[in-house]
Amino acid sequence: MPLCRWVVALCCCGSVFGIAPPLYAGDGKVHGIKVLPEKDADCSSLKSICESVTRGCKTNDEKAIAIYNFMQLTHYHLAYPGENGGLGVLREINVYGWSLCGGLHTEEAALWREMGWKWRYVGWSDPGHTTVEVYYDGRWHYLDVFLKFYVWMPDPNAPGGRTIAGQQDIKANPALVTDGLVYDKDRQVYYHKGDQFAVLDGKANWRAPSFLSCGDDPRGILTGIASSNRAGSPTGWGEIVFDSPGYSTDVNLAPGNALTLTWDAIKDAYWFNGQKQAPRHTCRDKDCRNCPAIGPVLEPYDVPGREPRSYANGILLFAPDLSNDAFLKSLAAKENVKVADGKLAPADAGAPASITVELQSPYVMSRASGAADGVDKTEISVDGGKSFKPIKLADFSEQVGGKYDCLVKLSFKAPVSALRLEAVVECNRGALPYLSPGKNKVAVAIADPKELGDNRLVVTYVYEPGFRSKSFEELAGEGAELARAHNAAWASKPTVVQKVFTAKDLPATFDIDVPTPEGKYPIYPRMLFIRREVLAPGAKPQATPKGAEAPKPSAEKDLKTLPNPFTVGIARPK
Repeated sequence: MPLCRWVVALCCCGSVFGIAPPLYAGDGKVHGIKVLPEKDADCSSLKSICESVTRGCKTNDEKAIAIYNFMQLTHYHLAYPGENGGLGVLREINVYGWSLCGGLHTEEAALWREMGWKWRYVGWSDPGHTTVEVYYDGRWHYLDVFLKFYVWMPDPNAPGGRTIAGQQDIKANPALVTDGLVYDKDRQVYYHKGDQFAVLDGKANWRAPSFLSCGDDPRGILTGIASSNRAGSPTGWGEIVFDSPGYSTDVNLAPGNALTLTWDAIKDAYWFNGQKQAPRHTCRDKDCRNCPAIGPVLEPYDVPGREPRSYANGILLFAPDLSNDAFLKSLAAKENVKVADGKLAPADAGAPASITVELQSPYVMSRASGAADGVDKTEISVDGGKSFKPIKLADFSEQVGGKYDCLVKLSFKAPVSALRLEAVVECNRGALPYLSPGKNKVAVAIADPKELGDNRLVVTYVYEPGFRSKSFEELAGEGAELARAHNAAWASKPTVVQKVFTAKDLPATFDIDVPTPEGKYPIYPRMLFIRREVLAPGAKPQATPKGAEAPKPSAEKDLKTLPNPFTVGIARPK
């Protein structure tokens, strides 16, 4: 039973929320910029994750499955990400999205703690595996996000007469596994008996959860439980620890700053400490192509040349409008500078000048570069300004790799006519704020709208809508996978939605309709990027992709939806 697979995965543009605390108080930035579609998980804190993914759940079993589904969406198995000094769960969720069994189950347990539930680690020796169990409703329950496994057992005191079994329940009654699971040879996954992807009474039971999808089998569950040993309830395992001290998911931007998070990867632009191979799930799409919870969300990325389970990237940009001095307030330091005639110049023409720019976000940096006409010397600090070292502005990736913030000092004697600093960051695609088919209400907020002043906040979504030409009933009849882009197509031209907000507008919401053509079936759009930028008065937003179109008006009948992915698998088939 192949439990510990070594998969290489990279994660560049993180979740919508995430950032280390600002290095300087009163730093001229707009803090806590948050953008969240109402159907998504709120990955800004462990508490908000639990509250958002369990909304609508009525029982503790339902809540446990919602957290399990969230972990499946945001994670796959691969060697530990490898941050020095330990990696907190919230940071791992937003930035990386992969780990081995002990790490993934530590994250699951950290979410259980937020629910007010007890947890305990259970180690196996045959095969070697680290699991956790959760305690609620007076008993222990076992949900394995590494193996993709849980089973039900009868319980006359539970809602619906059943509850999720614990390992001791399985040990006492192995038939819960041997008789409770059935194997689908076409799809190479297990289902709960009586809850399979098949047509029942003319309707496809496509929400049936799939299990052991990466090649594991029920016998390994039984031998593992037979060889198990409880290992207490620590708040960490391996390099993964429950808490993320000093880490915040706040996005903080100054005039001239933009953070663009994409659902795609830039070749080799990953941070995977000490590893030379890009992070990806070596099982590729096995975990998602038959899973009704995560498969439809990830399906748009299962195309030639892309990895549905891998890292993603983003760009943190500093490119101020030099016709306006609004950005000067956000500099970490400045000496003898002014803005004049569309240039950054020494205030005293006979003396040297310098500015120090902070590059910082909730996402780890993997590359960095810049360009500045007229700069004589460039230095960098990665210790909060205690020391500076010379760098080549054209490429200082080596100095920022693995960092979440740095200070770049630019010294000059003549006026600077253009300035651009760019850091490539890594994020977890599964934790980004995706859009869903149908109506999307997107909330936008900042910590203190007064910080925006006379500047503007611009939020830009770019995506490709799509549809499926066959129904779930047709897919079931063909023995096809649930979410492998069968009979699916996405638009060749991207759709762009851009909203501009002033201080008095915030907090705000806006709608994005993702329609399905008449006679077709809904699928998730292929997300390209979300961008947040702060503009000084008179400045223009960054360009959108060539050929991008505004969304066309849609009829209510075209706004077909799919169910909440986090609650898929909760209900019995009807």
